[in-house]
Amino acid sequence: MQLIFGPDGRSPQVVDEADLIELYRHPVLESRGWVRSNFVMSLDGSVQGPDGRSGSISTESDQRVFALQRSLADAILVGANTVRSEGYRAVDLEPWQLAIREQEGLAPYPVLVIISASADLDPAIATPAEGVGGAVMIITTAGKSADDLEPLRAAGITVLEADGSTLDLVQIVDQLAGTGFPRLLCEGGPRLHNDLLAAGAVDEVCLTLAPFVVGGHGLRSTSGTPLPMPSSFQVHHVLYAADGALLTSYRTAR
Repeated sequence: MQLIFGPDGRSPQVVDEADLIELYRHPVLESRGWVRSNFVMSLDGSVQGPDGRSGSISTESDQRVFALQRSLADAILVGANTVRSEGYRAVDLEPWQLAIREQEGLAPYPVLVIISASADLDPAIATPAEGVGGAVMIITTAGKSADDLEPLRAAGITVLEADGSTLDLVQIVDQLAGTGFPRLLCEGGPRLHNDLLAAGAVDEVCLTLAPFVVGGHGLRSTSGTPLPMPSSFQVHHVLYAADGALLTSYRTAR
């Protein structure tokens, strides 16, 4: 990959793995966590391919950076609909990802944190697709019956019930950061992303522009009510990959 725009006015250059780690390493903040969102999008604005999944528009370079971002996160935030549609399971990693986490002083695996008001999820998400994987946590609203939650807990999933009938995403982010998970990666879906943006909880938006046009009625990276006011971000870096993808990072202008 080639860096065509970098932080601090860095001139264009070919980047290696060490450079990528430096670009995607989460900033260390004393008082709060850092929330990064990550999406791949077609040239005509869809975050879904013809099969309704993001993987069908993901290029090799996007998959590499996606995996690298997982390597650098304490926890991965994802909405329940995306868990169901994309077939999420406990996060498993390749040896090169484990090596990066050890180098960075992180736990062996990121925790998969599922935001779900209903908690209507298959307990099978507790086990990775293959091999060893990280822990799974579900954050849901209060008032669920023991019969609803016991199968999840019996599978080894941590289930946290928030106060009240709605989920306060700012409070959730602060609680995760305060319990050892400050590096947060939101992988979707569009509704959760929209709600995090509306709450002012997103620090960085990473977007891969894939060199495909898909047509149809695919989702955008946000879905829901309009934001109270447009969120303002500044470009942090832009990478160009040999497979034609542009990989961008925008950080909030706080």
